[in-house]
Amino acid sequence: MNLTNSTLDDSARARLADDLDDGSFTMEEEDASGLEEGKDGKTTNKTCFLKIKKILRTIYKAVSSVVGLLILLAVYSVIGAAIFRAIEGPHEKAHRDNITSNREETVRVLQELSSNLSQGLVNETQWNLVARGLLLRYEETVVIAQKNGVVNSTKTPTWTFWQSMFFCGTIYTTIGYGHIAPSTDLGRMMTMVYAAIGIPLALVCLADLGKHFTLGLKLMWAFSRRYCNCRKKMRNARRGKYTPDDVEDGNSSTKAAIKPGDRVYYGYKIDDEFNIPISFAIGILVLYIFLGAIMYALWEKWSFLESFYFVFISISTIGFGDVLPAHPKFFLLSSVYVFIGLSLVSMCVNVAIEFFSKTIDKAKVNIDRAKTKAKEKAKEAKEKMHEVSKTIDRAKDRAKERVTEARDRVTDFAHVKRRSTRGSPSSNRASPSSDDVKSETATPKSSPISETPEETPTNT
Repeated sequence: MNLTNSTLDDSARARLADDLDDGSFTMEEEDASGLEEGKDGKTTNKTCFLKIKKILRTIYKAVSSVVGLLILLAVYSVIGAAIFRAIEGPHEKAHRDNITSNREETVRVLQELSSNLSQGLVNETQWNLVARGLLLRYEETVVIAQKNGVVNSTKTPTWTFWQSMFFCGTIYTTIGYGHIAPSTDLGRMMTMVYAAIGIPLALVCLADLGKHFTLGLKLMWAFSRRYCNCRKKMRNARRGKYTPDDVEDGNSSTKAAIKPGDRVYYGYKIDDEFNIPISFAIGILVLYIFLGAIMYALWEKWSFLESFYFVFISISTIGFGDVLPAHPKFFLLSSVYVFIGLSLVSMCVNVAIEFFSKTIDKAKVNIDRAKTKAKEKAKEAKEKMHEVSKTIDRAKDRAKERVTEARDRVTDFAHVKRRSTRGSPSSNRASPSSDDVKSETATPKSSPISETPEETPTNT
């Protein structure tokens, strides 16, 4: 009995030591699991849950990377191709077999009618009526087959593995050429479910790829700018404007600008923002379209215009379907090219949004500055107008004061003169009339009054 208990304890400790090395649970969980293992010999539900959680976390980390997302999308495409081929393949085969059997039956009946016509058993009118009926029945069979997905000859089926995979790619990239489509109810339902899952997955992949392409282009842009600056400084150094030490100082200053928390790639500080020049991004996209047009022109024996048209229609997700590749076995390379093109388009759209948002922000700042300056100028003009009105009021007040003073002086002068004339020896002379006084008071304001009350004339 003691041996059994000791053996159980040793085995439980060994398993606990292994779990400790994995780091799947803590010391408290170890004690509880060790007691339960000693009693029952089985792991607890909590330990199983922690292990499953750890596995799921590892899978999520692997899938959340760019490579993991691309692998997941490729696996999703393969699964979708197998599903659609299994659903639509037998349905298409039944209609193809129907066309083939109807064609063979039509040929056989026409041969019998021809032999009967040669033997004189039927006349030409009967032969024409029967032949027309057979051909009309064959045409109806072909039309029904075309409505059910038979779009080419009966020898080459539509829903092959590569065509099904190409159809899956047109679903989650939202291109939709329209040359192949499900005709069964189950296939249409699966298309909706497949699109509901595949389109978000493809959008996440495109966004992540566009972000990485942006980082790569920003790295190229930073390298080209540094190279051009170094060339310019070295050229100026040869001319005597700068010294080679200035070039080294410039490089060291760019390195010193990098902080510990920044993302550094090959010595360059790169962030996740889409702040590269929009002309540079559009130039890369146009170059990519030109290279794709040359590639498809060599593969499909198209003209350069047809190849360029197909690439543009595919990358812009218009997808008319009037020009389609005739080699579905090149689907892997073609899908990779189109998917990278879609990610470049996504990057260019984000760069354009960033560019226009910054432009709008700058315009708003400039408008705010202009409004502030206009308010300040209006305030200054208002203050100046207020000062001018004050000056005018002061001038009016001074003019009124001067007029009043002049009137007072004239009035005093008239009274003094009247008193002096009354007290003079020639007082028997008539006193000045009121008209004379009025004429004296009506002297102009600007005329200086030279006489004062003390200096009155004595020789009248």
